[in-house]
Amino acid sequence: MNLAKHDEYKNLNMKDYVYNVLKENIMNLSLKPGTPLRKKEIAKEFGVSRTPIREAFVKLKEEGLIDVYPQKGTFVSYIDLDKVQEAKFMREALEIKIVELACDIFPEEKMFDLEANLQIQKVSLKQNNYQKLFEYDNEFHEMLFAGCNMANIWTAIEQLSTHLNRMRMLSLSADFNRSDVIGDHQQIINAIESRDPKQAKKTMESHISRIQFDQEKLKRDYPDYFV
Repeated sequence: MNLAKHDEYKNLNMKDYVYNVLKENIMNLSLKPGTPLRKKEIAKEFGVSRTPIREAFVKLKEEGLIDVYPQKGTFVSYIDLDKVQEAKFMREALEIKIVELACDIFPEEKMFDLEANLQIQKVSLKQNNYQKLFEYDNEFHEMLFAGCNMANIWTAIEQLSTHLNRMRMLSLSADFNRSDVIGDHQQIINAIESRDPKQAKKTMESHISRIQFDQEKLKRDYPDYFV
């Protein structure tokens, strides 16, 4: 199976380690939608019993990342477009509000962190590292919420965005709008620095709307990934 494993998880207990590695490989599409997941094979991959595998499967099923079919097996879930739309609706409503609020209360001392994040996004783009670009794209949005003392709202958004985030990852891997995404982030920073909520709202609306465009094209190019 050759799952990607990262050092950041090495200090976790085995149940959480297995869960995080499997989730990351599902989210970054190393484990593609529809891929069968066999407990025996995964246990051998990690060198563990099947118990932590079963426990990880329970959490992944709760998050909608795997489907379990009696007598058939366990599979990576397909990207559910209804759930994508739910997450898009939520993000559009909340992220527009957060950039408007940021124009009023975002601390000036945290603007440097946004700028630094954007520079790393540009490096990731130049290196054609779409997984890192996704990571720092997400971090950029998280920083907006944290800077407005709304970090828990971002956590809630992430919990409901697993299907949307897989589609975003697919979009970046297919090189859809990579430079446009970074350009949007720069405009958002500019609007916050200028304390211009109208421009911030306009830019975020455009930024979120890219999801719909990508969805239609991705459905055509990757029909086997969606349900």
